[in-house]
Amino acid sequence: MAVWLRKVRRENPQDRSQAKWYLTQEKSGNVGLKDIAKEIEGRSALSLGDVQSVLSNLIEVLPVFLKLGQSVNLEGFGTFRISVTSEGAATPEELNARHVKGVKLLFLPSADLKRNLAGITFEIPAEAPTA
Repeated sequence: MAVWLRKVRRENPQDRSQAKWYLTQEKSGNVGLKDIAKEIEGRSALSLGDVQSVLSNLIEVLPVFLKLGQSVNLEGFGTFRISVTSEGAATPEELNARHVKGVKLLFLPSADLKRNLAGITFEIPAEAPTA
């Protein structure tokens, strides 16, 4: 199975007269929680409802630990953590929580997950759509 690619022309933001072509993934669809649960059900002794319940609870519990400032390591999958961006201040005494500009959720895949993606192949359709 291959990941399909398409060709996309992108302008240079500093000089719009310059542009280059790049390859980007052609999305082949969406997989939802129920699809994942069905796949896991077929590989385990758990029922579809049991798998859906576990995944739903994971989605609910994950933010609880992240809001406590903890990273969440799902062994074999990867680690989730929060990253904060803030405005600068002249002195440490001037800094407070109001300086926070945004919060990002970061994901670092595990070595196992990276290894499982190592054999990925790519294809460009003969009549690939271009944008």
